[in-house]
This record gives sequence, C-alpha cells and structure tokens, in this order.
Amino acid sequence: MQNVLQTGLSAGMSAVAGYHSSKPTPAPPEYDGKGLVDESYTPEAKSRITVPTQNLTEPVKVSPICIGAWPWGDTATWHWKEEEFPVVQAAWKALYDAGIHFIDTAEVYANGYSEELVGRLVKGLPRESFVIQTKWFGSALKPGSFLHPVDAPLRAIQGSLERMGLEYIDIYLVHGPIHVQGIDSVAKGLAKIVEQGLAKAVGVANYDPEDVVHMKKALEKYGVPLAVNQVEYSVLRRWPEIHGNISTCKENGVVFQGYSSLAQGRLTGKYTPENSPPRSYKFSSYPMEDVMPVVETLRRIGDKYGKGPASVALNWSIVKGCVPLVGIRTPEQAQEAIDALGWRLTPQEVVEIDRVSFEGKRTVTWQQG
Repeated sequence: MQNVLQTGLSAGMSAVAGYHSSKPTPAPPEYDGKGLVDESYTPEAKSRITVPTQNLTEPVKVSPICIGAWPWGDTATWHWKEEEFPVVQAAWKALYDAGIHFIDTAEVYANGYSEELVGRLVKGLPRESFVIQTKWFGSALKPGSFLHPVDAPLRAIQGSLERMGLEYIDIYLVHGPIHVQGIDSVAKGLAKIVEQGLAKAVGVANYDPEDVVHMKKALEKYGVPLAVNQVEYSVLRRWPEIHGNISTCKENGVVFQGYSSLAQGRLTGKYTPENSPPRSYKFSSYPMEDVMPVVETLRRIGDKYGKGPASVALNWSIVKGCVPLVGIRTPEQAQEAIDALGWRLTPQEVVEIDRVSFEGKRTVTWQQG
C-alpha cells in the first residue's frame, strides 16, 4: 500500500505533481499578514489545544505541534532503514520530555508498519500522557469500502488498534476524499467508532471547506462533533488560508492541522539548487531555485531569535492558526520543533514571510482542501 500511495503522489495526489506545472504562483499580496491568531497566543511545548469530543467533559488535549510518523517504516517515499529506529526513539524521548506528546500516523503508512513502530514507542507510557491520531484510507482499491460502506472505517480502526497495542485512538481521521461511499455513510461509520469507544474524536483530511461543513452536519445527527481537518499547509502552500479552509474550520469549531509544514524539508535550509530533495518528496516539490528566497527570508528572521529556518516556518504556521505536523527522524529535528515554541513572530515578520510565500494548488483526486 505504501507503493500505491507513492504512485498516487507521482500521478497527481500532491498538488504540484502530475497535473500541474511546478512553477510556483506567489500568494496574493492582499493576504499578507492576514489571519493571525490573537497576539496573546504564544504556546509552549507543554501548552495544550482542546480537540472537541462527544463527551465535552473529556476533550482530547493536544500539544501545539504534532509529530508526523509517515517517515517511520516507509521505504517507498522516505527510504527507511531499520537501524533508524533507535534514533527515532531518542527523538521521541526529547519531544515527550519537552511536552510534545502528539503523534500522527495512518494505516497506509508503510503498510501499517508505521503504526507498529508508534506502538513500540509509546509502550509502557501512561495512556493519558500521549495522544495518537491515525487515519482510515478509504480507497476503492480496498474491497471493504464496497462490501461494508458504513462499517469500513470501523473495521479499519480495529486493525490500527491491534498494530499499536492500544485500546482506543485519541483522534481518528478519514485520510482523504477518495472514499467510494458518500459523506453521510462515512459519518455514520465514524459515529459508530465513537459510540463503541474505539476513538475519542473523529475528523477528516484533505477535505475542501464545503465538505468539511457537510461532514460536520452529518456527524451532528449522531451527537458527534467534527474535530479536525488536516491538509497540506506551509509557506509554500497557503491555499487553505487563501481559499477559506482555515476560516471555515475556525467558524465551525474544527481544529485545523497542516501537514508537510516544512515542505518535506525544503524549508529547513538542508536543500539547495545543487542539493535538491529526493524525487519521491512530492509535496510542494517546487524547484529549489524558486524556494531559496523563502528559505533566505526564514533564515534572516530566525537569526534575530537564534532559531533556524525550520523553527521559524513552524512558528509561522502556529501564528496563522494551524497545528503543524512535522516529520521527525532525529533528535536534531526534534529540537527544531521544540525551538518553534515559546516565542512568536511579529506581525511585520509574518508580512515579510508572506511576501515571498506561494499560493499553492489543489487536486480533485486528493488535496481538495
């Protein structure tokens, strides 16, 4: 399945692959410096954001940054090697000790092996001390989507629980708008998951604003809130901000999450025109010649705070009202995430970054949001 995912990315599931030119479109200047959260909001690593649940007295509390576990175990995109696991363990310990306790994975990542590795990382820890989010890949390639249109997510989450050795998932997402059944059928299945105590909160990923509202209303019939919408969002893809996804989530009490917050490493300073990212890194895969002015702006601003460009890019996402996801494989990357917290970009610095940012694109197959 990990090869299916990578093939899909190459064919056009990522917004700059397959169907579009890789030449970036600058973000419209009228959005420069717009959409910032209240100036009093400067989260620390141990700060917590409330994710709505059916039982309002027991909400899920998540850290302001989420650890993306797609790289763990994945060979098709991330070229995982088994000897990396002790390094990931050290990175997780640094994050957990600092207060970042939120991990995002999916059944499709490394054919479920990412979930297994997550289970190994959290084994023995107090269950209430960490938050796990995973996803159902409702593809037409899975026969269960046709045979069990309502119960397909329910059947899938049971496999995820077994692989991670958990009794429940904190947040369970629909991975993308590729499910063959309608939103109302999926909502019914998600509600059954909540009613059976298999997940505390449910949400979606890659949904456009209209489908976010549709899913919210469909879940309300069962007394279940829509908790999350997760889409690609970074300085190189401001589409969700410019086209209303972030504002729709805010208006409807839905937590907005952004994956590929560092554009698969393009915003870290690691890559240059002479040292481009691997070709399998499809999200925001613009030529580094076009990305370098963005990286240079992040680096220049970061120098004022003693922070690297990755930490600045993550802080920018937070200031824009996003819970950023960032793939972490080393203690050094863990420290970059920790360094994104406890301080805040000024409104003028956000404007400077916005002026070199890209609007991004969408696809009808996957990245609708």
